Amino acid sequence: MAVRLTIPVTIVTGFLGAGKTTLINRLLREPHGERIAVIENEFGAVGVDAEFLAKGGEEIIVQLDNGCLCCTVRGDLARALQQLLEQAKAGNFEFDRVLIETSGMADPGPVIQTFMAETAIEARFHLDGVVTLVDALNVQAEIERIEHRSQIGHADRLLLTKTDLVGPERVAEVRDLLASVNPRAPVVEGSLPTVAIDQLMSHLFEIRGFMTDYIPRDEIARSLHGLALLEAGQQRMRPVGLARHTRDVVTTVFLADKPLDLDLLNGFLDAAIARYGARLWRCKGIVHALGQRQRLIVQGVQGAIQIGSGTTWRPYEPKQTVLVFIGESIEASHIQAGLGACIAPG
Repeated sequence: MAVRLTIPVTIVTGFLGAGKTTLINRLLREPHGERIAVIENEFGAVGVDAEFLAKGGEEIIVQLDNGCLCCTVRGDLARALQQLLEQAKAGNFEFDRVLIETSGMADPGPVIQTFMAETAIEARFHLDGVVTLVDALNVQAEIERIEHRSQIGHADRLLLTKTDLVGPERVAEVRDLLASVNPRAPVVEGSLPTVAIDQLMSHLFEIRGFMTDYIPRDEIARSLHGLALLEAGQQRMRPVGLARHTRDVVTTVFLADKPLDLDLLNGFLDAAIARYGARLWRCKGIVHALGQRQRLIVQGVQGAIQIGSGTTWRPYEPKQTVLVFIGESIEASHIQAGLGACIAPG
């Protein structure tokens, strides 16, 4: 596996009131041994006693007592990241990782694309994962909004909060709902005010959600398990628990035991981007390609899709393609047929 020398970035998104401010406050104020640069839209989690470090244009950087940084950005994200690098190079501070907090209604897609489309940013940072906070108490009302369904669909990990305020049956229903929208993302539960800081850190970091040379086995297993929750044929989500609210969200899992033609696959993915654009929230998976000794890893967000080389197939390992597509009103039948047409003849 390739060694990553770039700075890891975690994007935290989620419903209004799900606990993002509580989470950020704890990261910025409690001792945990990590030097985290937190980028947020507005001051709010940072107190006036923070040490002022830099101000330039629309960005303000302050340092907290535990060594973490907070950078408020009202303009261009890439510029804010570049300023962090410049300040670190000048010796003003150091940081080990970056956490970006989006506003409650923000679409995380454009933020993700910053790390996939901007060469200067990609050279210094790599996206570790997207964590979406979900309020177990109010999810039924919140998920009516397509913005919140998008946040769930983009996630590499779902952090279910306020579970102490609902019963176990309700938690199980919410888990079913989340799995119906995004079967590949693990769901972890946490009471943000009381969970140990080291456990909270483990929920947020080292996700490896955007690596193009590796996908964890358990993520593939969850995707395959998601097949049991999908309709055969159209592949729209069954009404499990609260899943009736996912009416505009389509999740489809493509599975093939025969190898795919890489040229045909590239052509189909280009066509899917042109057809769905920003409505294709995430596509991700492993491809068994004809003539390739290594598995190929597909990572896609909205209008950007990358294919990288993963580990070599083992001699007795079953070679299989597993691709998950999640989006708003995407056509599962079109995706299934298009990928099926990419299977190499013979």
